Amino acid sequence: MIFLYSRSTTDPLKRPIKAFILSAYYYPYSKSLGKDAFALVMSINLGKRKSSYQRLQVGDLTDTTEISVLGRNKSSGVLVRTNYERITLHENCQMISIFATVQLLPNTLKVSMESNGVVTEIPFKIPSYKKRDVVVCISPLYVSEQWQNFLLAAHIYKQFGAHLHVYFISAVASFFQLMHEYEKHNYITMQPWDRVYFPHVTGDIADVYQQMEFQNLAAAQTDCLLQYKESAKFITLFDLNDILIPTLAPTLVEEFQILMSGQSHVSYMIYPRQNYEATVYNKTGFSIQSMMNSLVDKNTRQTGRIVINPHKLNYTYINRPLCIPNGSRSMDVTSNFITHLDSVVWENNELAEASLEFFNLDNSTDNMYKVFFGDIEEDLKRMLKKQQIAEILGTLPNFYYFYDLVNKCFEEKYYRFINQDTINSVKNDCPGPQMCGFYQHPRIECVHVNATHIFMEPIEPITYYYATEHHYTADIGCYAQ
Repeated sequence: MIFLYSRSTTDPLKRPIKAFILSAYYYPYSKSLGKDAFALVMSINLGKRKSSYQRLQVGDLTDTTEISVLGRNKSSGVLVRTNYERITLHENCQMISIFATVQLLPNTLKVSMESNGVVTEIPFKIPSYKKRDVVVCISPLYVSEQWQNFLLAAHIYKQFGAHLHVYFISAVASFFQLMHEYEKHNYITMQPWDRVYFPHVTGDIADVYQQMEFQNLAAAQTDCLLQYKESAKFITLFDLNDILIPTLAPTLVEEFQILMSGQSHVSYMIYPRQNYEATVYNKTGFSIQSMMNSLVDKNTRQTGRIVINPHKLNYTYINRPLCIPNGSRSMDVTSNFITHLDSVVWENNELAEASLEFFNLDNSTDNMYKVFFGDIEEDLKRMLKKQQIAEILGTLPNFYYFYDLVNKCFEEKYYRFINQDTINSVKNDCPGPQMCGFYQHPRIECVHVNATHIFMEPIEPITYYYATEHHYTADIGCYAQ
């Protein structure tokens, strides 16, 4: 038996609609989404429409396009129709990110998307229910070489009680191998973040290369929020070169709890980011304490990063929500800041004596943090002595080819978009790394994520696509998508 629930009617669609399913989670129970909830994040070619832009100007986040979800358990099924909510709140890109949630049946076993009587079964996951204090979600890494930043983040966040979740597109091969070994030892979770691809669909219908915003960054961050929604007390949205060290308490979760105390209406906190220049050493002389000691304050700041109460939000735009539920608000943190490693200088000389002076800690906390960083340094030494990691260490980059090659391009064509205070100041271009050229180096091997993309027969009103068999390959090269 199939029960039908409908929440709206659909308007006639004026062009072929292609939707790529990026995230699909079934929640047997959820504090914020309810019992037997199903959450979807999709990339869909509904951008650059005049009617959509006009609705956005008056705050209408719900499109009249309707989606239908069919859920089945052992004995019955239910077909639920609903509108989606826009994550992307501008019309600069043809491909936009959307979020939708519906209630399905207890013990759902199969989920399909329905279009005009035709069903497409899709893969889905059960989100994590493992209890964690803090999950640090790292933006998708692409053409990445900065292994020193990774070691710094992996050991510091472990020390202060957070789990690192890294979205991966591409990296220099030896750096990928290093991350893979750290994943084996439970320092991080690596998640392949594959491109959106519609086999045999032309770019005028769905241009997933030139018209995809920041490698689907908003969708990746929303995915991290959804999969740890029932697991973590707090979720942060950081870049790999963002380091947050608690100053109000010995752990991050305790600092967040202090700041959130009595703030029941706060859905997320904004930590400012202070720019620093770091000096890094080659693989035989790398030290976390020395890297921290080398930091030079550039006396500039970038747009802050957020710490989320996962029960208060269901999705986010790039680095922060642009709209929050009624009755909720954000809060600016003034008692601490994120150390943002804005630039890097290579140094092959002897290491300087390690200290913690740059923290400007008061006397009551100085000794405590010296103990913590002593423990962090010992933990690093222990990991670097492991045979597999020691073998990788000698092959890690001793210069930044891609970093130097594209950094200027990103500063001029990439970060100026994301650092705008309001989305209205973003120009008409669809921003992302497709703006830059990635010139391959004959002696630098890279690992890139890949997946199987299945051809779908066109269906009206929406054709649904997804990827399976995600894997890593050295055959593609170093690219951002």
